[in-house]
Amino acid sequence: MKIWPVLSLTAYLLILQIPALAFDYELTGHVRGQGSLAWYPENHLLSRAEDRQIFFDTGVDFRLNSSLFLSDNISFDFAYEATAAGGQSRKAIAKLSQDSSLTQFFKVPAPSDDQQLFSLTHVFSNNNEYIAYHRIDRLLLSLDTDYGTIKAGRQALTWGNGLVFNPLDLINPFAPADIIRDYKIGTDMLLYQVGGDLISDFQLVYVPRRNPETDELDSSQSTLGAQLRISYNELDLDLLAVKNYDDPVFGMGMTGYLGDAVFRSDFSLTFLEDDGGRTQYLSAVANLDYSWTWKDKNWYGFFELYYNGLGADNPIKALQDKALVSRLLRGELFVTGKWYLDGMVHYEAHPLINCFTSVIINLKDSSFLLQPRVIWDVAESAQILTGVNLPIGGPGDEFGEIENQEADISSGRGIHAYIVATWFF
Repeated sequence: MKIWPVLSLTAYLLILQIPALAFDYELTGHVRGQGSLAWYPENHLLSRAEDRQIFFDTGVDFRLNSSLFLSDNISFDFAYEATAAGGQSRKAIAKLSQDSSLTQFFKVPAPSDDQQLFSLTHVFSNNNEYIAYHRIDRLLLSLDTDYGTIKAGRQALTWGNGLVFNPLDLINPFAPADIIRDYKIGTDMLLYQVGGDLISDFQLVYVPRRNPETDELDSSQSTLGAQLRISYNELDLDLLAVKNYDDPVFGMGMTGYLGDAVFRSDFSLTFLEDDGGRTQYLSAVANLDYSWTWKDKNWYGFFELYYNGLGADNPIKALQDKALVSRLLRGELFVTGKWYLDGMVHYEAHPLINCFTSVIINLKDSSFLLQPRVIWDVAESAQILTGVNLPIGGPGDEFGEIENQEADISSGRGIHAYIVATWFF
């Protein structure tokens, strides 16, 4: 449903009039610019496509968030974002064969509204060198009643207790390697939420989706589910039941304390409707995090164990699995192996300088992704983030070079160095 022009104009005029209205309101946002350098080996498919090993890419992003409080129990949330990104990597990807099964994993398109209830994204330009688009990322009306809260429109929802991997978060989860996690991509949904004492939270959600081929609403593409949280003393128990696309999913999670540390665990059981070789698969995650002071400095760390029931022993075999590939493409899964160990250490070197080191390890092939980075708050409303993504592994490993020996060509992650500057308002 193409309602972008009407909604964008209406929301823009409403924002302009907010200061003159008698309602309470909030306006926040940011302007963010970034640059990155990527290095790939000589036989990598991107290096072959552009006859270079080092690629320079840039991007800029603007976001405006507004909240309008119409009364004590009615509010309206709106968020607009405009993005432009591109560079030498995009130019190399454009030269790859469109029939290549690997091409789709390197492309970074605009967030797609093809399956959303409303089409609120407009692409200005999408060529071989850059992409530019703007979109409405939140468009939400909330109603608080004595019987719970109803939220209708484009919004974000997070379920589960995972810190890096999150098998219970089925609606637009963050990728494990994502460093910037300010906002999840908004999704059109209807959400009902209520809580009490013993049952501290109950959520019922419906995410209508369209079939991209027919542009019609399709129950086999939609999500309908509920989560129940039971809280007793310092222990939380989550129970989840979802029909996600065609698959029934049941899950359970737990959060509590081990001394001064916090532990969390989740598992999900998915019954497959689109894979004749299997009837179900299990995913699970467990983590422990702790904060402490050492030599008058603040520290924080966690480690996490993740099991992916759809994973395979090597990436090439995994990418031949229809069920796994479909979930990789729709952003529900992000890795091809079975067992992973991840963790992070955060060191506050100065109140304005924070150092982080994250790692994701494939326990089968021992390859890993190392992500050291530094965040410097250069001013009250300005921040600089700089870091490196270092994939380390041998040929055929998930975080190494995934080689096609017959064609003498490799794919996989490159080494990325980046700097991101953000001004908040």
